[in-house]
Amino acid sequence: MRKITRSFIALFAIAGMVSFSVPAPTLAVTEGQGSDNLTRVLIAFDKSVGPSEQALVHAHGGKIKYSYSIVDAIAATLPAQAIEGLSHNPHVVSVELDDTVYATDIELDNSWGVKRIGAGTVHTGSEQTGSANKGAGIKIGIIDSGVNYLHPDLNDNFDPLNLGYDFYYYDNEPMDVYGHGTHVAGTACAEDNDNGTKDKKGNPLYGVVGVAPNCDLYSLRVLSDSGVGYWSDIIAAVDWSTGGLIYLPGYWDVPVGAPEEKIQGVKMDVINLSLGKDAHPGTIVEQAFINAEEAGVVIVAAAGNSGNTAGSGDNVIYPAKFDSVIAVAATDSANKRASFSSTGPKVELAAPGVSVYSTWNDNTSYSAPQPKCNRSDSGCYKYGSGTSMASPHVAGVAALVIATGVRDTNGNGRINDEVRTVMNSTAQGLGIAGPDNQYGNGLVSAVAAVARSMELWP
Repeated sequence: MRKITRSFIALFAIAGMVSFSVPAPTLAVTEGQGSDNLTRVLIAFDKSVGPSEQALVHAHGGKIKYSYSIVDAIAATLPAQAIEGLSHNPHVVSVELDDTVYATDIELDNSWGVKRIGAGTVHTGSEQTGSANKGAGIKIGIIDSGVNYLHPDLNDNFDPLNLGYDFYYYDNEPMDVYGHGTHVAGTACAEDNDNGTKDKKGNPLYGVVGVAPNCDLYSLRVLSDSGVGYWSDIIAAVDWSTGGLIYLPGYWDVPVGAPEEKIQGVKMDVINLSLGKDAHPGTIVEQAFINAEEAGVVIVAAAGNSGNTAGSGDNVIYPAKFDSVIAVAATDSANKRASFSSTGPKVELAAPGVSVYSTWNDNTSYSAPQPKCNRSDSGCYKYGSGTSMASPHVAGVAALVIATGVRDTNGNGRINDEVRTVMNSTAQGLGIAGPDNQYGNGLVSAVAAVARSMELWP
């Protein structure tokens, strides 16, 4: 049962929605206001959060949303006049605004980007890449607007007993309405099931295949029906993705001492965030991503759609701009940077992001209601452009690399850094020699990355 009404959610909606098919900035600005004229904040403490920290928030008139395990912090709403007083408490490290974020915008023959990075060769196997590899058993979390887990090109990659979690409605049914997350998931993991309608020559008209078509998919919904979300929900989704235990003291509060609902996460191998904002979200958000990386998760995010034709400037968005995150730029079919793709020194890899065909709910706009697509037809697929479309290519390659059996060679207890190094070192250079601000290390290569991994860890 949904625990928040759409009328309540509407309080946080914005007017300017981004078209899916037209490259556009993924950013927007709203105030961090919650219900009852309270301000949405993230509160960091000097120790793990417990009853005393929750009581302190209550004492200042606060209403608690989450108590995290990945960071020593609480997401809450506070009266504006109480923020300064709470910030002076000796156990409070910081009080930061919980700001908004936004979505960044045959089977194999239909998936030109998957072919371009060589994933098809990895799927079938070759002398270079070894036996067939489709990323089986590798867990990928899509932190987005949800995923249509009933889609015929996605459904078999979901565990029906654990689809993920909906941090927007606070339930276990993270269905996509906006469509964006479904499109992202298809690029990463659409099944290689030849599920499309065929033309007279037997070529599929509809249907796609993802970079890692046998991955284990998890939908972590953090965006509204119009593609808007808050950093507090993203922290919760990242926390969940490390196997964390998140406390929900009652979806904006319950009486002090009442039982708390606990959300038990599942450790992901890879998470993809095709969303973000240009403004730095604060130290609490940044620390959550640092801790997730240190927990061993490969974190991939869209670099943003704030670029210009000249390819100048430093306009990569957050969370992609964090050091703990792989920032992905977008290229077109000619291996050129898409004019909208953000640039800057934090760009790490590039991937196809123009006219990418992938899974959808129907053929309507973002804002229209999305039916639960349960058949393969043209309305279940859609072209999209943006770094949102580029990022899941890299997430899928990371899954293929992990599936080769990467081992911890530097003794830090995790392999995500080895995976990242392999992808960066084998990328196809597209710009000037060496890393550059437009393509980073270059176009991600599934073939080269998998081959290199097998050389290192035979």
